[in-house]
Amino acid sequence: MAKKKSSSKRRSQQRSNGGGGGAVANKNKRDQDDAFLEEAIQLAAAEKKAMDVISHTTIIPILSIEAIILLSNDVLASVSSFLLCKDMFYLSLTCKQMTAAIDAVALQMIGAAKVRYGGGDNNFSALEKMKLLLHSPIEFTDLVGKNLGYLRGDKACVYSCNPNELHTPDYIDEKNLELRGDWDGWDGTTCTAICTDHVMTSGRHYVKFTVTSNDSWGEDDFRYFYCRLGIMRPIGVDMRRHSWKSWCCMYDQLIAGLFLEGSFAEHYRTDAWGEGDIHCCLYYDFEGTCEWSNWDSKNEGITTDQRWDGMIGGSLVHDTREYGLLLDLDAGTLSMYKDDKYLGVMMRGLTGEYCWVANILAQAHGRPEQQNVRIERAPVPSED
Repeated sequence: MAKKKSSSKRRSQQRSNGGGGGAVANKNKRDQDDAFLEEAIQLAAAEKKAMDVISHTTIIPILSIEAIILLSNDVLASVSSFLLCKDMFYLSLTCKQMTAAIDAVALQMIGAAKVRYGGGDNNFSALEKMKLLLHSPIEFTDLVGKNLGYLRGDKACVYSCNPNELHTPDYIDEKNLELRGDWDGWDGTTCTAICTDHVMTSGRHYVKFTVTSNDSWGEDDFRYFYCRLGIMRPIGVDMRRHSWKSWCCMYDQLIAGLFLEGSFAEHYRTDAWGEGDIHCCLYYDFEGTCEWSNWDSKNEGITTDQRWDGMIGGSLVHDTREYGLLLDLDAGTLSMYKDDKYLGVMMRGLTGEYCWVANILAQAHGRPEQQNVRIERAPVPSED
């Protein structure tokens, strides 16, 4: 009887142990299933998110790749007009045939852009030149005047100084009376530095001029160094071939008198100048006014001392000062900044092409380091 009870007890324990092992196995399996299900849910959510992004940024083609590559380049160009550049790139990665097709479409689209831009290779090639100009330093490539030179060989900085005697008010009055306006007669010269190689035809262009004039002058010395800063037409004449003592880009009588009959504008005007007649526009830092000229042979189109909205007056000619000029050829305006502060629009109605220019008058024998003008690129300051 005791043996039967013992056998029953052992079988009961075995069943109990066997049942416990099955429960653990079942629990592990449920945990694995839950983990797999959670992973599947996460993958599904990620896939849905990716599809949402694609649906908002990419046009999913309905045709198969084999069907698309059978389309002509013209059809692909039409379809590609609805795609972004990155979409065309992704499409080109699908197969080698599509890569070749997309390359052909890209060339066709560039050709179409060339026609829209100007209708010819000459105009379209100007885009590369414009790109180079944006990344190249601005330099004064043409210097006109006896006492004008580069400061330590730096073509972005020019100096002008009278190396001779001091100019007193009586001396200047005497010379003016003696020469009666002859611009080419005495050493108180007006010199001009031109950025001939930097021709601006469209878009927005900003430069900063730094005018240095801080010589140690006595109270009785009548010496000053002032300038006119702005734009003028690229005239297509090698100014360096002419040994003029003096020239101001506001006036054309020297040029016209030397080798032209009639006005300079009449002989050298091109279609690139547009319809406007403002061929030279300058900020006069001694007065703070605007000066402009149409280069008429009788100088009847010259406007000096023109006031403008935002004008704050001139600068002391013994100080170092900074000016910024913003030429917006899309809007046809020339705006003025001083010490990174926006002053206002100085001139409107500009058309065609221009280059930067600095017209300098030095009536003192200061050192070049203390009488110079520097031009450089700079970001456009805030108008606040």
